[in-house]
Formats: sequence, structure tokens, C-alpha cells
Amino acid sequence: MLIAVCSDKGSPGATTTALAFASAWPTPAAMVEADPSGGDVALRLRTEHGSVLSETPTVLTLAAASRSTASDDLLERFTHRVNDQLSVVPGPLLAEQVGRVADWQTLAERLVEADRPVLVDLGRLHAGSPLLPVAAQADVVVLVARAETESLIRMRERAAHLVPALAALRDTPPRLFALVVGLQRHRTADLRDVRALLEDTTAGPILAGAGHLAYDVGGVQRLFTGQHPAGRLARTTLMRSAAQTAADLAALTASSAEAVR
Repeated sequence: MLIAVCSDKGSPGATTTALAFASAWPTPAAMVEADPSGGDVALRLRTEHGSVLSETPTVLTLAAASRSTASDDLLERFTHRVNDQLSVVPGPLLAEQVGRVADWQTLAERLVEADRPVLVDLGRLHAGSPLLPVAAQADVVVLVARAETESLIRMRERAAHLVPALAALRDTPPRLFALVVGLQRHRTADLRDVRALLEDTTAGPILAGAGHLAYDVGGVQRLFTGQHPAGRLARTTLMRSAAQTAADLAALTASSAEAVR
């Protein structure tokens, strides 16, 4: 199972969203940072014992290994274990380093076949992005926006350009999931606004759902300390909202897989 998480201009939090969903997933999951602008997970994230992540493996290691390593062994061998729920593959710091990956298609195929759900952070995704093959392989593409008019409008415009680009690679329309990052007390209004905004666009007919992630600075700080999601971290508004939306996404992908059978 592969869930792609992406955004548009600004800082709507694709990395934090992918990490929160992987932490809150109903089963152990992995988060892969493949932001073409470079990553910051290696600098910010700690394991639950307070250790910093080692310099390798990174997504560069994972991409190289995907050409020769069995799918069911890929994440076991080339991830950092944060706790017994979450493992991560950080991105390199610089965009120039991410640009060294010439074959994202093979990595995407291996991630789809992995032995656990994978949440991959694609950063600012657009129709000309080298990461587009990863999004095309995903069961669901999560578009992240802040609960602000300009961010939601950018989500609408980005969706309009991504739909045909992804459909051309997949030979079928992608499944989009709109995610709004905002204050928890505005959840109902934010979800109503994003659905109304996308309903009459090319994304409307293929919108698989919409969700909300609480804007919670304290929760984000706890998340990046590697705290176990079943402990005090679970009581933050960030993780309560992440758990609800992750459960919706898990049910969505499970129903899709059942339909294919």
C-alpha cells in the first residue's frame, strides 16, 4: 500500500502530515521522505530513545537498493526504526542530491509491494516533477493545504494540473484525497469549504475523500521526538486528528484493494 502526500507553494506541512499518518496508521508503517527540494527529517527527528538518525540509509540508498533487493526486504533493511510503530527513510539535505536518482519508477513499484503501508512525502508536486511516477503508483494521492483561502485555491489549481498528468501515467484517473491543516475547532467548516471548492473541478469526480489535520505546534514537537503514538503523544490534537484521518485512508485503500480482487 502506497500513499503519496504532496503540497503546493508555501508550507502546508506535507512532511509532518506523512510522518503523523505513518505514526497513527492502524498497523506499523513507514514514512519515506522524497521531497525534491531536499529533506529535513534527518535533522529534526529522534528515535524514542532520543538518538539522532545516522547518516545512512536515505532515500538515495533506498532507490539504489530497489533495483536489486526483494520488495519484502527493502524497508526492513533500509529504514531507521523510530519506535515499534514507525520506521522512516529520510531524504538527503540538498535538492542536488535528490536529483541523483534517475529511476523513481522502480522505487515506486517496490514500495507498492512492500510488507507494510508506506507514506511517501513528495513535497511540492507538479506535472513536471521527477517524482510524478511515484504519485502515479500510489493508491491515493493526498493533497495538503492550509485552511487559508490562497492555499485552498492553490490546491484546486494544482489538482486540475495533476489529474491529467497522473492519468496519462496510470492509464486511469488517480484517487485524490484533500487534506486541510487547520485549527481543530474549525474542522467541520474547513472540510465543507474544501469539498465545495473541488466539487466542480476535474478533481471532483475522482475525489476519494477529504480529511482534516489539527494545527498543533506542541503535538508536532512531540512527534519529532519519536514518542510512541500509543503514549502521551496520542492525546495531542495532532495525533487524534491524524488517527481519525489515517483510519479513513486505511479503510479507503482496503476497499479499493478488495474491489480489484
